[in-house]
Amino acid sequence: MQVGERGRFLLDLGRTILRLEKARRVLVAVDPGDKEKLLAASRKVDKLILEYYQAKTRPKGVGGRGGE
Repeated sequence: MQVGERGRFLLDLGRTILRLEKARRVLVAVDPGDKEKLLAASRKVDKLILEYYQAKTRPKGVGGRGGE
């Protein structure tokens, strides 16, 4: 893997982590009585967690990202 690919991988992973943290904050701030908003926010967090682990475990060189 070239240095540029590793940097891109780390940036992609970092962006996903930031998006996940932002979605987590939204989830925590949702009124527990508002089931629809709570479910939507929870699904968003779940999706981003899955995205993070898929990026993290992707083999090196696949899709412009590499796993470590």
